Amino acid sequence: MIFHFQIISQECKNFQLEVELSKRHTFFDFHSLIQKSLGYESHQLASFFIPDKRGLKEKEISMLDLGMNGAAYYIMQKTPLSDLIQSKGQKLIYTFDFLNDRSLLIELTDIIMEKNLIEPLVTLKRGVSPIQVLGEEVDVIDHESLENQEEKVYMLFGELEDYTEIFGEMEDF
Repeated sequence: MIFHFQIISQECKNFQLEVELSKRHTFFDFHSLIQKSLGYESHQLASFFIPDKRGLKEKEISMLDLGMNGAAYYIMQKTPLSDLIQSKGQKLIYTFDFLNDRSLLIELTDIIMEKNLIEPLVTLKRGVSPIQVLGEEVDVIDHESLENQEEKVYMLFGELEDYTEIFGEMEDF
């Protein structure tokens, strides 16, 4: 049995990711597939949540074993998808930035009765994915403005000859 999921973001309206996983794959396999396909760094904490009918987070599938007993709590590495995925239309929340409460919305759009999917598979990736952690935007380096900035900094300190006139020659250590 193969699960086909559609993943969207509330903050990047044109973003869409579709993936397929076997029922025997774990939530950690699902997490790894999302991380790799979006270019995220794997050291950031993330969790899946199964929401209730109102959309509130009800069950957590976490990366870490926090030793919680009883509550609706599962560990990604130990939980196969088939344990918690029940029917077409089921929704999940994938929280990838806990500090800013940012998540991806996941929906099971199809169940394919084939049994031959060995590796998780990305079937569609469209649009720009949300950045993993806010405040870590990667700026494109403008070399010309960088040279101008270096010149300005250099001018603030003056010429080396001025320095040697005031303080004398520097000694090498």
